[in-house]
Amino acid sequence: MLEELSNFFSVWNVTRGAAITAYILLFISMVAGISYKMPLLPKKYTQTILMTHEATGWFALLFGMVHGIVLLFEKEYTSYTLLNILVPFTVKHNALSLCLGIFAFYGLLLLILSTDFIKKIGKRVWKTIHFLAFPAFYSSLFHGIFIGSDSESPIMLSLYIFTGTAVLLLTILRILHEWSRRKKMQPANMDIQ
Repeated sequence: MLEELSNFFSVWNVTRGAAITAYILLFISMVAGISYKMPLLPKKYTQTILMTHEATGWFALLFGMVHGIVLLFEKEYTSYTLLNILVPFTVKHNALSLCLGIFAFYGLLLLILSTDFIKKIGKRVWKTIHFLAFPAFYSSLFHGIFIGSDSESPIMLSLYIFTGTAVLLLTILRILHEWSRRKKMQPANMDIQ
């Protein structure tokens, strides 16, 4: 029983669990962030959606950090150093796949930090930085697909397809909603002949 428990909480399983948890939290944060200003739910839930967006973003970052830090102690399947985990292209095997995870982490870190300093950097700069959420999410998605040890399982593959497609479709809906909203705000173009 104790041996089974120690196998369940092995370094490899902890880093896998942290990675999957970080990805799911990032997905929830993306869905909440994209749908925040859309009329999908009654207005009374707007604050709850915003709090969900912020909290899951923070926790995604924290679980992403756990994923990277725990990899330092994993010696059975990998032998990453702190440099490998923090600096892109410092490994030869799976370099691009690993870099996608590093880019996702730094993108998420920049998003969180910019939100904390929104008053100092201004809303326009913050909004520009906030668009990094999309490449950060998709970097995380492809990092999981290409290097994740579970990516060939039907459950994980289904999760990746569902989450990637959902974010893409919600993004398209958000763009169309914003375009429609701006079009309604413009005064009618009156041609005088």
